[in-house]
Amino acid sequence: MSLVWAVPGAVAAINLLIIWFMPKRMSGLEIYATWFTVAAINLSVDIILCLYFKLYEINGPGIQLWVHVLELVLGPSFGILYVNFMPESRRRFLIYAAAWLVFAVLLEALLVHVRFIVYMHWHLAYSACFYACALLFARWHRRFMRRMAK
Repeated sequence: MSLVWAVPGAVAAINLLIIWFMPKRMSGLEIYATWFTVAAINLSVDIILCLYFKLYEINGPGIQLWVHVLELVLGPSFGILYVNFMPESRRRFLIYAAAWLVFAVLLEALLVHVRFIVYMHWHLAYSACFYACALLFARWHRRFMRRMAK
């Protein structure tokens, strides 16, 4: 297996193991809702930016089953890990989100390096902006879910 598949596959497997054994700070409903919200956003963004605008490719052109499976596991599993351990206080959250932002950018740089993602008209800085918005959205999403559960 080439690094193109080994890196994202290994990351997804590690994430799933961590989720399985981590102390759960989210209810089952929160995990379910977060998983599918992140998956829907992830798939929608990639359909628009990758397939429609052709700003980048994920493992080559077109739709591929294995890429689709990874889309349904990789991003959402990171979303669960991020939301599960997210601190409540604003100051701690900002530090936490900044660390996750750096991690996300470095992981994407690795996926570009192994050619799982190939930029055509995209830059890593665009991803950093997207990730920053996604991390803030995840905080709002958790608060929204918990308010709705009351």
